[in-house]
Amino acid sequence: MAAFTVAFRMPVYWRHLDFLLGFEHENERSFSFLGISDLPPHLAAALVDRGLTERRTRILDAAERVFARGGFHTTTMNDVAVEAGMSPGNLYRYFASKDAIIAGMAERDRMAIAEDFAALDPAKGGLLDQLERLGRRHLVGEPREKAVIALLIWAESSRNPAMASMCASIDGTVAQGMSAAVAAAKASGELPANLDDERFLQAIFMMADGFFCGRAADPNFDTESAAETLFAAMRGLAQVLLLPASDRAQP
Repeated sequence: MAAFTVAFRMPVYWRHLDFLLGFEHENERSFSFLGISDLPPHLAAALVDRGLTERRTRILDAAERVFARGGFHTTTMNDVAVEAGMSPGNLYRYFASKDAIIAGMAERDRMAIAEDFAALDPAKGGLLDQLERLGRRHLVGEPREKAVIALLIWAESSRNPAMASMCASIDGTVAQGMSAAVAAAKASGELPANLDDERFLQAIFMMADGFFCGRAADPNFDTESAAETLFAAMRGLAQVLLLPASDRAQP
């Protein structure tokens, strides 16, 4: 009976939470009026965690938009707060500085990329097809602001060690995922066994970086045409970037 009662009441709590998330001056004390103390501790904690996660997501989404419009240096925390629809004081409760927001954006992207690569599975079809779908999702499906932010971070990383570390972390996640996917495709026979993995991945990374630069710099960048070119090149290079004959011998 207790389980049925909780299951019946949870949608109501979620609706109250949605209202709360839209309230400009929300705080953790605001949860008290929802009657969350009536819930089992683990469900109450999950409800609060969901609220915190959704508010952090709202802040990060807002920050990406304002950073893309004004850059890192001219954008203020107040600009982010206005875009997120909350007070500056409330914003500081989630992120102490612009650097913390930028780090949160980078980590969110890194985790999303890691999850995407983890989902690759030879049982789901050709790995090159899966890599293309994954690439299209990140290169084409994401808003242009993502590409602008990438350029801003790359530029800042040349003089900011913390930014450089964030870039290296994301690049490492991508490289690890791509290397594992290529190794699996070679093992299955989808890619040549003598493919030069290092040069193949280097070429893909350079093309993807060029795609981001073009999209960020040109508001009229033709993403669909560029994506077709990039992925056709990926498939073609997979057949010609082969190891020299002297490197193919097995010990």
